[in-house]
Amino acid sequence: MRRFKAKEPAFSSVVVIIIALESRSTLGPIATPRSHLIPRPNKNPPIHQYHPYFPPLPPAKIAKLDYLFGASGESAVGKRKLRVRIGPSLDKLAVAKVNDEENPHFIDSPYFTGHICVKVKNFRGITPDGSKPIETVPYFGSKKRLFAIQFSGRFKHEYTAEDVLFGAEFQKKVSPPMGSSLALKFANLIDPALKSEIYSDTPWLYSPMLCSMNIVNVEKAKGPVVNAHPSESVDPSPTKSSSSGGSSPGVTVMGPDPKIPKDPKLEVSQPSKSVTTKPSPAELLTEWRWVGNDELQEDTNLMLDEIGEDVFPPDGIAERRKYFQKQKARQSFVFKPDYVYNFEIFAPFIDLNTFDLSLGISINLIQYLKGQPIRMMAKSWSKNVPFFVIEFDLIEDKAEETESEESVEDEDA
Repeated sequence: MRRFKAKEPAFSSVVVIIIALESRSTLGPIATPRSHLIPRPNKNPPIHQYHPYFPPLPPAKIAKLDYLFGASGESAVGKRKLRVRIGPSLDKLAVAKVNDEENPHFIDSPYFTGHICVKVKNFRGITPDGSKPIETVPYFGSKKRLFAIQFSGRFKHEYTAEDVLFGAEFQKKVSPPMGSSLALKFANLIDPALKSEIYSDTPWLYSPMLCSMNIVNVEKAKGPVVNAHPSESVDPSPTKSSSSGGSSPGVTVMGPDPKIPKDPKLEVSQPSKSVTTKPSPAELLTEWRWVGNDELQEDTNLMLDEIGEDVFPPDGIAERRKYFQKQKARQSFVFKPDYVYNFEIFAPFIDLNTFDLSLGISINLIQYLKGQPIRMMAKSWSKNVPFFVIEFDLIEDKAEETESEESVEDEDA
């Protein structure tokens, strides 16, 4: 069975169902519905479980597993298609064009400004203008990845690395599969900074961004940020450590003032090429150049300059993650508006076209999510303000329905 690799974080997918099942897949065969324990590697799993030492499951066995776990693939989604929406908050979500590498989606708010590009392999979903979807891009090539999210942006205030999180939130209860609580305990061994509350009325799961990202790249910004939310007044004396992720010993950050309401008129969500306001996205950010074979690479030289010592190699992904798993390290590092932070996260297990999770067998997530979309979010933990939201939802294609109705009317005529 597949083992955990440093280049794939335990948080490679932030949906609670995925993290639970994925964590189990790194430690042993998938538990059967009547088992609450993960078999140890030196014990023989039941013959009906998927294992590299056993032949593939015959169709009859797969049919039985489909009965246990529900339908998957096209059988599960029917006529629904994937729609991806992006925005600076839940109040300002817009349909994004998936796999449009040359024209990333631009977002702006009083807290964050940046570009976001979502890539989904074999995308067959909905586009903002009803045009034919871009099914795939050279990025995937021979990679096993099924989706990737790349974003490049600037924080308009200062935040500690303890405070900047990436994860998933749900507005209603979900039904985590059996073994999820045990799986999360193992996930915490892999990523000690992982926080979750999966059984609440509004479940959530978050990890510090510097621990969860597959790739981190830092560049110097060209000019000042604009339209930032008013900053709070901060006592210049060193503050006490806070478990909520705010300031830490010897570190003073100038965050947004939570007592002042945000101005929703300053929120923007649209394709980069259609932005006409000044300063332009190109002036606020560095050039978006991760197109085709030019891929984002780990480069944390400027981050190490801020830290003041070479605590990990500038291209060391595993070393960077391990370093920021320590709370003291996260409390000491500060994200600043003077830099453009480029990130990438990807996963090889979930097909977002169908919400199928593939771990030897296909398990569809729709039944566990109870019809809710998957909402990935970056936010400040202490201020509870979002930096951006990426929503994956399976919905009926209205345009396709209209075309079908028109075709029927033409035949009747």
